[in-house]
Amino acid sequence: MLAYVYPLLPDRVPLFLNLSGEVEVWGDKSWLSVFRVPLMAVVTQVLCLLMKYGGLQSEAALPVEGADDYARLQKQSTVLNVGLWDWFRCLVAFKMSAASLDTIFLSLERFKFLSRLAFAITFIAALLSIAGALFYGYRLLVVKRKIKERFGDTKTQKPVDARRVYGGVLYFNPNDSALFVSKYIFNFANKWAWVFIGCIIAYPLLVFLPT
Repeated sequence: MLAYVYPLLPDRVPLFLNLSGEVEVWGDKSWLSVFRVPLMAVVTQVLCLLMKYGGLQSEAALPVEGADDYARLQKQSTVLNVGLWDWFRCLVAFKMSAASLDTIFLSLERFKFLSRLAFAITFIAALLSIAGALFYGYRLLVVKRKIKERFGDTKTQKPVDARRVYGGVLYFNPNDSALFVSKYIFNFANKWAWVFIGCIIAYPLLVFLPT
């Protein structure tokens, strides 16, 4: 929609809104000023998907005793973790889509009446994201507490191949499907690690690059 109306937008477009939904900063129309928020939304979606993917790919070494019980609790933790990132993805889609359309609603007088609806959607999505984080965070905490009570501080993280650790900090193992790896953070042999790093770099650039 932004691409369709881009030629109709005025030379000045809204860049930032205050907490009341009023335009705080205006800027010159450019591809970056108009498409900044949609690009940030895409980056955020990719990050959430990779966090979900990384959680599903991570493997834990089962303890010798109570393996079935541990596997059950670990599955609960994984399901909650996936649910958390899917919740964030959904709300980010609503929030940032509405914020993107504000560029149209606040720039073109005939659509200005829709700006309040877009602001309400972004506000509600923000509140729901906090509520979801508290809900899933509490349930994850309960599961983690059960694991600790049942198995103590036993190390259940799947061991890494020490031969694939370089310089003591970089883990590069093509035979390991994991994205996130304990203290080494990433398995750099996994191509999605580089996509994740690229998104981490791209997001602040989109936020702070001058238009």
